[in-house]
Amino acid sequence: MDPLEVMERSIKAYKLTTKYHGNFVHLKRALFLGWYCDLEEPCKFCYMSTQKNRIKDPKSARRRLESILAEAVLMKRIGWKLEFISGGYGYTPEELNRIVELVAYLQRSKQYLNVGIVDFEQLNLEVIEGIVGAVETVNEDLHRYLCPQKPLDKTKEMLLKAKDYNLKTGITIILGLGEREEDIDKLLDLIEELDLDRITFYSLNPQRGTIFENRSSVTTLEYMNWVSTVRLNFPKIEIITGTWVDKLSNIGPLIMSGSNTITKFPLFRIFGRREGITVEKEIRSTGRELLGTFSDIEVLKGIKKLENTPYVDEDIVISEESMRLLESLRDAIDKKIEEYVSGILKRIEGKK
Repeated sequence: MDPLEVMERSIKAYKLTTKYHGNFVHLKRALFLGWYCDLEEPCKFCYMSTQKNRIKDPKSARRRLESILAEAVLMKRIGWKLEFISGGYGYTPEELNRIVELVAYLQRSKQYLNVGIVDFEQLNLEVIEGIVGAVETVNEDLHRYLCPQKPLDKTKEMLLKAKDYNLKTGITIILGLGEREEDIDKLLDLIEELDLDRITFYSLNPQRGTIFENRSSVTTLEYMNWVSTVRLNFPKIEIITGTWVDKLSNIGPLIMSGSNTITKFPLFRIFGRREGITVEKEIRSTGRELLGTFSDIEVLKGIKKLENTPYVDEDIVISEESMRLLESLRDAIDKKIEEYVSGILKRIEGKK
């Protein structure tokens, strides 16, 4: 990797992003349903792999529905689109339909799903915008070792089938697992083969208790190399890049190299605090306009309506059963929203 070439490609990628996507940057967040993965052998880098043997009752690791829906309401309020609905495997189609219907209805927005291999015939596709496949790495040897129960052929088959249902598709890629620079060409081939609408890159966040616990992650230039190469080859694709709190300085370079969406933050811990404000400054330092907020307390409280939102309300129709369930949960959802907001305000004030 020639660092000067990476910088030169990044300048071209930034201009190309402006041409096809405008001068805006979005904030996104994955909506997790729980913390248990029912795969017999979870991915070796994943936090859930460290919890599997500690959880005696898998259903105890699922979030309460009112908590999920309260988070969805707050995300709409502060202008963060949901990257996808996810959180381990093991949910029945009926459970998924109920959750996705309610989230879509509350947000007035169709949703992406990232829940493993899905049966399209059993899903309510009217509330689903797209399907994401957890590819994680395109290096075949690494993939077989790290994700033994996520065969790539099945993921590819699912994503190709999603196109038959006029759904958008995307994949997730984690950098820092041991991939090689030449693997970029494999990724480009995969994007073309699957005709993807978007790709999410994450930099490895080494989890305690995994084989990566004491490993360093991908460098900023390496990250920029992957992002800029994808942008130059696929100008219209949405590129989502994730970074962690200890790597906030990556945000500016990632946007400059072609990213148009930023994700992967512990939102409730850092909203309105130094870290959240830093995210906003990093984005604006690139000359981009930010859609959504990471610091406006009045918007968070619902006192003021967000003006620069990425949401465009859609007509969402859900079943009568789901509507009855939603009405029965209204008070619990409102209470949970108040708890989330109160917790954020206490952290801002330094009381917790």
